[in-house]
Amino acid sequence: MAFDATTFGPITLDHLPPFAQRLRKAADLVWEEGYNQPFLRELGNGTLAREKFAFYLLQDYRYLNDYAKVHALALTKTQDPEIMRFMANVQNAIFNVESAMHRKYMASYGISAEEMNNVRQSAFARAYTSNILSIAYGNPLVDILVAVLPCAWVYADYGQRLAAEFGDSLESNPYKSWVDMYKTEEFWSSSAWLIAHIEELVEDLSEERKQELVDIFVTGVENEYMFWASAYDMQYSWKPEWDVR
Repeated sequence: MAFDATTFGPITLDHLPPFAQRLRKAADLVWEEGYNQPFLRELGNGTLAREKFAFYLLQDYRYLNDYAKVHALALTKTQDPEIMRFMANVQNAIFNVESAMHRKYMASYGISAEEMNNVRQSAFARAYTSNILSIAYGNPLVDILVAVLPCAWVYADYGQRLAAEFGDSLESNPYKSWVDMYKTEEFWSSSAWLIAHIEELVEDLSEERKQELVDIFVTGVENEYMFWASAYDMQYSWKPEWDVR
């Protein structure tokens, strides 16, 4: 049966269409471990060390530049004006909203724009961005949508959960603005859009192709986990002893 967004109703964290449910179930173990890892726990209760958050922000700033490139490449894989508009809007949000938050935080830490632009990318961040860029260059549109979905969906889910869990203490939390950005329905709307379009695009795909997409998604969620874990450890290389630079 074809997916009909009109009859299905609003896509929410608790109301997902079939293929999205499959994706979420496949990634459940790492998804939940991700939410419970020290970086997110300490961010939620406001005790995360500033230098660890700064490491994360610098890596995320680099990541977002590549994330924007992936959306630019996705734009070239379609003639659908709605999809093209979405991809352009994501790039606009990256450069004018999320990057502004990064710059504000970094300025408060005494880190200049030049330092931000020249930060060394960690092996974990590079593995993540290399993967999604490779998919964007060589794969069809649906693969790209699935590859970028973990970032949008994980952040929306964790943002809403952190706000609910730590809501009473967020006013005094130094990372309140981070939670505030990702807890909103406006931010979730990007995930909902991606999920709806993926649902339509997978309808006529073989089971083999669907499993390939599931694998892409799970890899993305695993990379999200490693992004935060390496930031918590302030780790540039796979083994600290390799980091001679």
